[in-house]
Amino acid sequence: MTTADDTLLYDSPASDWLSALPLGNGMLGSMVYGGSALQRFQINDGLAWSGSPSSEAIDPVDREAFAATLAEVRAQLLRGEYVEAEKTATGLQHRHSQSFLPFGELAIAVAPHGDVSSYSRSLELATGLHRETYSVAEFGVTWTSFVSVTPGVLVIRMATDLPAGLDLALSLSTPLRVLATDYGPSGATLRLKAPSDVFPPHDAGGVAYSDDPVASAQGALAVRWEHDGSDVTEHGVLGARGVHALTIYVSTQTTLAAFGATPTGDAESALGVALDRLAVAAAEPYARLLDRHLQSHGELFGRVRLRLGDRSVPTPGAVPVPTDRRLAEANEHPHGAIAADPGLAELLFNYGRYLLIGSSRPGGAPANLQGIWNAELPAPWSSNYTININLQMNYWAAEAVGLAECLEPLFDLIDLLRTTGTRTARELYGAGGWAAHHNADVWGYSHPVGHGRAKPRWSLWPMASLWLVQHLWDHLEFAAPGDPAGDAFLRDRAWPAIRGAAEFGLDWLVELPDGTLGTVPSTSPENAFLGSGETAEVGISSTMDLTMLREVFGHVAVLSERLGLQGDPVVARAAAALPRIPGPSVGRGGQIREWLADDPQVEPNHRHMSHLWFLHPGATQDTPELRRGASASLDARGRESTGWSLSWKIALRARLGQGDEIDELLRLVFRDMTVDRGGQSGGLYPNLLAAHPPYQIDGNFGYVAGLVEALQQSHAGELVLLPALPSSLPNGEVVGLRGRGGVSTSLRWRDGLLVSAEVTSGCEQTVRVRYGERVWSLELTPGQPQPVPLEA
Repeated sequence: MTTADDTLLYDSPASDWLSALPLGNGMLGSMVYGGSALQRFQINDGLAWSGSPSSEAIDPVDREAFAATLAEVRAQLLRGEYVEAEKTATGLQHRHSQSFLPFGELAIAVAPHGDVSSYSRSLELATGLHRETYSVAEFGVTWTSFVSVTPGVLVIRMATDLPAGLDLALSLSTPLRVLATDYGPSGATLRLKAPSDVFPPHDAGGVAYSDDPVASAQGALAVRWEHDGSDVTEHGVLGARGVHALTIYVSTQTTLAAFGATPTGDAESALGVALDRLAVAAAEPYARLLDRHLQSHGELFGRVRLRLGDRSVPTPGAVPVPTDRRLAEANEHPHGAIAADPGLAELLFNYGRYLLIGSSRPGGAPANLQGIWNAELPAPWSSNYTININLQMNYWAAEAVGLAECLEPLFDLIDLLRTTGTRTARELYGAGGWAAHHNADVWGYSHPVGHGRAKPRWSLWPMASLWLVQHLWDHLEFAAPGDPAGDAFLRDRAWPAIRGAAEFGLDWLVELPDGTLGTVPSTSPENAFLGSGETAEVGISSTMDLTMLREVFGHVAVLSERLGLQGDPVVARAAAALPRIPGPSVGRGGQIREWLADDPQVEPNHRHMSHLWFLHPGATQDTPELRRGASASLDARGRESTGWSLSWKIALRARLGQGDEIDELLRLVFRDMTVDRGGQSGGLYPNLLAAHPPYQIDGNFGYVAGLVEALQQSHAGELVLLPALPSSLPNGEVVGLRGRGGVSTSLRWRDGLLVSAEVTSGCEQTVRVRYGERVWSLELTPGQPQPVPLEA
């Protein structure tokens, strides 16, 4: 049973990709357009990327030249020659990461399609079902679609009581290189080859193919259908006439067995795997496939339940308002969309969880800049892993909303980058540990990007390993005390990666003239400053660098004690270095310094809040003075920004307890992107995907994380309830939010005040709970909800 606030609803087919609706299982994604005349399913395979593991070896780095250039950049910066250092720093740039690819499209021409009425299409977030219904000459037609996890196929079902049935013509296409296309009476197949190299869209390099069998993957798209009509196969399409009942199964496969691996086999072998998967799907009754899908999806989606606003009884016979019109009408309210329709905040929260379930599952690749849904070649920002905020934001909320399994692909990528990044650290910097930069891909690309012509403000940033391992730390923090699985995760995955990131950080640090340790060169993604009166992008000791180093060194100290590894040399070095690394501090205008030198900023309203990393997602460096400085910095940055930046600002304001500021940011998050405001102005497209612009999924995921922070926080050693409730959400309840220490909560509030709360733990423990100025110590018994005595 679904409600209006876990369903996206429309009264017309999708006119473009940003109106289509996403389905996915973490490995296979599809954007569904709907339509009575033409059914379109744009298809992605999560392992379909350009290039191969050898892509990073194209144009090998001259190690001696790199070392000399780095030494010159350092010398120039220490002499205060910022502009010269910036120019020299372009010599440290390698090539580019590879691109996530569109895989193909299934199109089904439908006849008759005249005199259509009562059209509706919907995406049910709680079930993962796309439904489409309409009437032709007063007879009903229904299309239902979903992507199953087992056996991993897109399933499309059509039924009609139209007396003559429907005539259908199915075709396959791809923007990639076609090796072969075949149509038979029961299905169609397409074999393809991925590009060996795809340059970023802003670069003139374009898309290249290679005859080298290991330079890129090959793949196959396979379709099988079953129907009660008569087959007609002609003119390169798969056809049928007089169809009343139809089931279509769609499977994809690449020659990439696991991300990071060298492609093996060819399109023919990939096709064999895809066809085997179709055979498994077709051998099962449709009802069983559907039931297994509903269980798999529902088990994850149902872990958290959020209700916002008052629930009035629907008027009998009332027609639900389509989502795009609902968003547009809500934006006409003088105080913003959420003031008019708080249920939209609930809907977007549920949508974010749905998108993570659909784009990141164990065994697949992590959600990229577009999740698992991309129709463009080349894709915006190569649809890659941008690891100076965007990939991390994709996963900020995963632990708190009970989707820890969805983190597995991220952890797999960290394992891969630890391998490739160890080579990068050693060969480029002569350092131990592992390093990664601004971009990564499914092959583990870890070099600095740019081709010698990119802006160093984003390309010259070797600190990604220190941010990525924060997710490993958080995973340990969210585990219940004494959990054997948590202990194994620490020993086998978290500790090697965190230790390696710390080791690189130690080797990257340099001693400055005042005796402190700092980073030279240093950028603050992706901002600039006025150095000696000129715009400069590369400086000394950005606050972000230093705060991440301090936090990770602190993690090393804690975890080494837990493992009994206090004698590890990296532990000793980190302990010695920590007091010599300056922490975040307040400078010019009462704001947090972005670099230690605190030079004026070129772009005070920049979308990145890199210098506020210590506040969120960091968690260990917090004082009243720093909080005031962070608030002043956010004020100076302003509210207007890209979609993902708005989400980060919500999380930061929540950490500061500023619900009133979250209200203002929500007005911007829920803007209707059919209105062209120009520039980097975020909002929501008709299908509620977040706009950078263009579409970028981190805005959707970051919104969930920000709203969680407004409702519950657990990073500071206590469970804080409703720390930053926005006034636009005065009434609501949430069940199932997770907190650190393996606890979960149920909260209900009315008129902005908490009226009931329960805390449940998976183990016996004492938990400190705070609401406002009141604090309780709850003794928790495994599996037994413990009420918070609000009336006491």
